[in-house]
Amino acid sequence: MTGGPDGCGRHGGPAGELRAFAIAALDRLQPAVERLRAEVPSGEGSTSCAACPVCALIAALRGERPELASRLAEQAAGLLAVLRSALAEGAGGPSGPAEPAASHGPRRPVQRIPVYRG
Repeated sequence: MTGGPDGCGRHGGPAGELRAFAIAALDRLQPAVERLRAEVPSGEGSTSCAACPVCALIAALRGERPELASRLAEQAAGLLAVLRSALAEGAGGPSGPAEPAASHGPRRPVQRIPVYRG
């Protein structure tokens, strides 16, 4: 094997594979979240409450778009944007463990000092 801990040269190792998987998952989630954000909440004809997450979920399953679902979609879109930017920033970073800082000489052994309280 010619590859090191970062991979075999054809791919970026486990960190690169996970980054690619996360970006692919974000690409699949983005259209669904954008579709939910674009749809206008439908409040007319709804007999369920407006604040209960259970009622909002049931209304979303029935095809209605409650206000809670649109607000959650807005927050999810922001979260997806943050995750995407974090993955883009981390692409140039080291994929392995960080190098230890330069030491200032050999390490001294730790001396045990007994403490007596009166």
